[in-house]
Amino acid sequence: MKNRIKELREQRGLTQEQLGELVGVSRQAINAIETEKFEPSIWLAYDISKVFECAIEEVFLFDVSLRKSRADSSRQEVKSGNKISSL
Repeated sequence: MKNRIKELREQRGLTQEQLGELVGVSRQAINAIETEKFEPSIWLAYDISKVFECAIEEVFLFDVSLRKSRADSSRQEVKSGNKISSL
């Protein structure tokens, strides 16, 4: 999911490690979220947005992401009649 974490973090002079400490995760987790390798839980997204004093939608750009959500993928499989074996 696209996000503005790096931009907002740098505006406030925070390192990835400092932001991680503020929200209770590692520097590596912050890096993975910034680079779109990992999508945070809603709770972590909320905590990150509070650090930046922004709404979640200002930090995480849901409508811009090229990657479809897991829910969208699941809905498409159900509509097309494919069963999801992991359920």
